[in-house]
Amino acid sequence: MMIDKYIFRCFAVSLLGFALLYNLRRKLRRDRGSNAAGKDECIKTSPAVAGGIRLESGGDPDIIIVGAGVAGAALAYTLGKDGRQVHVIGRDLTEPDRIVGELLQPGGYLKLIELGLEDCVKDIDAQQVFGYALYKDGKDTKLPYPLESFGADVSGRSFHNGRFIQRMREKLQHFQSIIS
Repeated sequence: MMIDKYIFRCFAVSLLGFALLYNLRRKLRRDRGSNAAGKDECIKTSPAVAGGIRLESGGDPDIIIVGAGVAGAALAYTLGKDGRQVHVIGRDLTEPDRIVGELLQPGGYLKLIELGLEDCVKDIDAQQVFGYALYKDGKDTKLPYPLESFGADVSGRSFHNGRFIQRMREKLQHFQSIIS
């Protein structure tokens, strides 16, 4: 008797999920040409063609990413470079305006290099960070990052979060179009 309840609930939730995905796909197709106030904005990537990038306004996406923040933009860029057609859906594609800083550790900067996104920290007033300084009772000590085996450019970066996110989104637009 209890198992029947769980089976029914799983079936109902699966059916609801299918209906929501079906409606999202229909909405993306219907709203592709217009972006009325209050609607979500989308970024669409297109596969690379013969060493260049082709911009398309039609076709179904291979992948839909909800969220155009750091993770969504990085994933969309990577998949777009890999030749996949990606839709990125976000509430608002303007620069986030909130009081928050960001500290990207050296390992994170190395990952940006690996993804081809290292130029996203340029021209946003990012500061290189080479370690930590500790202060207590008038004494201080420095704890540098162990960067001896890396190039001179590898270090941490401190920057404004919103500028970094915008740079990542701008990087996406070099090979894609913005649609609704």
